[in-house]
Amino acid sequence: MIRKRKWTVCGLLCLSVLIVTVASAAAAAAAASSGYKRDRRKVCNYYEWKCESGQCIESHQQCDGVIDCKDGSDETSDSCAFIRCPSYAFRCQYGACVDGNALCNGVRDNTEFSCRSSECIPVDQVCDGQEDCPDGTDETQQLCSLVFCPSFSFRCSYGACIGGYSKCDGVIDCRDGSDEDELLCGRPFPSTTPRPVTSVRTSTTSTTTTTTAAPVVTGPPGSCRVPNAPPNGRIVLDESAQTVQIMPGEFIENYNSVHVVCGDKYTLKGTATIICLDGEWLEPFPVCEKYCSEIPINGITIEPFCEYQRRQITCKRPLPPATRVRIGCRVGYQKPLEPVNETLNCIDGAWDSSVFRCEPVCGTPTPDAEAYVIGGRNASIAEVPWHMAIYKNLNDATLDDLRSPDWQYVCGGTILTERLVVTAAHCFWATEGFFDKRFFRLAAGKYRREITAIEALPPQYFQIHEILAQPQYQDFSGYYNLDIAIVVLNGFIAFRTYIRPICLERNLRTESEKRIRPNSVGRVAGWGFTTATGDPSSVLKVIDISTVDYVTCREVSPVAYRPFLTGDKFCAGNPRAGTGVCQGDSGGGFALGKELEGGETVYYLYGLVSSAPRAVDGGCDHNKYVAFTEVQNYIPMILDAESRYPDELDERGVEIVSDFPVLLLLHDEFVCKGDIRSEVMVVTGPGLSV
Repeated sequence: MIRKRKWTVCGLLCLSVLIVTVASAAAAAAAASSGYKRDRRKVCNYYEWKCESGQCIESHQQCDGVIDCKDGSDETSDSCAFIRCPSYAFRCQYGACVDGNALCNGVRDNTEFSCRSSECIPVDQVCDGQEDCPDGTDETQQLCSLVFCPSFSFRCSYGACIGGYSKCDGVIDCRDGSDEDELLCGRPFPSTTPRPVTSVRTSTTSTTTTTTAAPVVTGPPGSCRVPNAPPNGRIVLDESAQTVQIMPGEFIENYNSVHVVCGDKYTLKGTATIICLDGEWLEPFPVCEKYCSEIPINGITIEPFCEYQRRQITCKRPLPPATRVRIGCRVGYQKPLEPVNETLNCIDGAWDSSVFRCEPVCGTPTPDAEAYVIGGRNASIAEVPWHMAIYKNLNDATLDDLRSPDWQYVCGGTILTERLVVTAAHCFWATEGFFDKRFFRLAAGKYRREITAIEALPPQYFQIHEILAQPQYQDFSGYYNLDIAIVVLNGFIAFRTYIRPICLERNLRTESEKRIRPNSVGRVAGWGFTTATGDPSSVLKVIDISTVDYVTCREVSPVAYRPFLTGDKFCAGNPRAGTGVCQGDSGGGFALGKELEGGETVYYLYGLVSSAPRAVDGGCDHNKYVAFTEVQNYIPMILDAESRYPDELDERGVEIVSDFPVLLLLHDEFVCKGDIRSEVMVVTGPGLSV
């Protein structure tokens, strides 16, 4: 089969320009031999094209299907073979680009064909398989090899087009009989033409055997046979027509091209578009090499830098072979202590080494940052970067509106991993069970208590995917026993210098190691009441308080409060100084600092603010100790949550920080709202209106 990118009508009409072109070239040669006078201009300007005679024409007139040079050199195969036609144009056989409805020589209304014997026949009888000219000039290979046959037709060996149903119907429709060829149809050729005979003789007998010579399939002059497609790739007609696949053995006519497309996850090595010129492909056909997946080298904890052929490329899509990747850690993470391979290479569709995982920088406050708790001091969020705020809104109508006053701060929480936050279970309790998760929002990186308050550093907001709590928890009626909840966020926290997880002792073995010792000084943060009966703090406050032994705590506590000192609690506070935690500080973490060898202090989570006795006036009794849920009792619960919700990308390999609505402000005035889709992208509408 022979491929040509033309429509039937245009293919037939384009014959005239080819004939005119050949005639023009011949005329030009004759004129030159008879002293053709060349144009005297030697140099054409930037917007002109120079004819072989020296004449200058407009650049757009070259290969436009109309002869503009006096010598016809602007419409020859030599000058037009390598012209690229746009998708809306029609490419003539010799390479010119014209409108799909135009004639290649600019002449219209050609309805008749002139036979060499001077008779005229309708143009639709040219190259139709039957000789209509007395001299047969309407069915010659020289003429018909230039004709385009539509997909529903059959192309005779010499180029004519007949109906597709006429192939192998037992009737010869092509002038040369190629529609009934034995090799094509699988049965003897319907002709009485003598077949080649070979004779084999021996000394005693003589045997005569008749054999059929294997036909040699050839295309039009100058055409190229299509080879096998590269493994994991296919050959198509054009870059803009990738659904038109070219099969091996088909012929592509002279000056035309094919395009190679690789399969999914494969990349092309070599030239994609190959041109046929005088029976030869100008370039070797490319090969398809397998990509390396981008998912392993993109994660919450790591930062890849990809290099290909000495230039940096994006790491967010499949990567070609020979790509080199250097793995670093994102902000808030550090390399593991054991040796790791920081450089990976893409070889035959796979990385030559596994990707290590960076470990969170946990429990380390950021010093010298911008500036809770009765008697506490103002603190920067960077001083307790693991602290989170929990907000509640029971009005369904305003759940999507962060500006609504219905959003009220209820509790604090502590970041454990990119997706897990630990807090007190009573923060989500209703009357006889937990509130629905849709009524809550969590914010990391908050310094001011109000959810709509303008922050110096951008916070990150999240909805809740799931609340994990102990099934036996009964809130007040159960004396706040088992007062712990693990919140699974709907997205991943992006760690920053002011947003980091707290450290957690996950591998303590003995009971003495797990229990917090008396007189251990821990740090607690929150937006609770600043006085026993006052108002909640508008900014984050922090206080350092020490623990006390159970016996002392029980003796000091009111008799009515003692049942709340359940076995999973420890006490802390400073009754003498009148400092402690109060309403609004619930769920916040008790962080115990430990000094490392280098002098750095790292904070570990040991408790959660659970409950405290009330004063006679109904406020907080800052002269009593506060009960904290001891986290070490719930390490198995935390480990189970971490295994169920690992801090990795989702199943699509998409990194999502949050899909919670955020506010967009201009000069501290609300202008629009959007959704966080990545660390650097917020999706919003085209206008700046509510």
